[in-house]
Amino acid sequence: MPLYRYVCPNCKEEQTLLMRMKDEDPKCPKCGTKMDKQIPRVQLKGVGGSSCVSNSCSGCSSCGSRS
Repeated sequence: MPLYRYVCPNCKEEQTLLMRMKDEDPKCPKCGTKMDKQIPRVQLKGVGGSSCVSNSCSGCSSCGSRS
């Protein structure tokens, strides 16, 4: 079961919960409003495991490559 981050649209309470994909969104423990599931941040990597977008890397701090 994955962890999901939820935020209450009413009182802004935040929770990270272990939920099944088919479970309904939980209600806020503070105000009872149905909480909104947040889109997780995903890090995409380029070809060869590098985070560089192009082949002309100028030595960005994220990949450590030097040209």
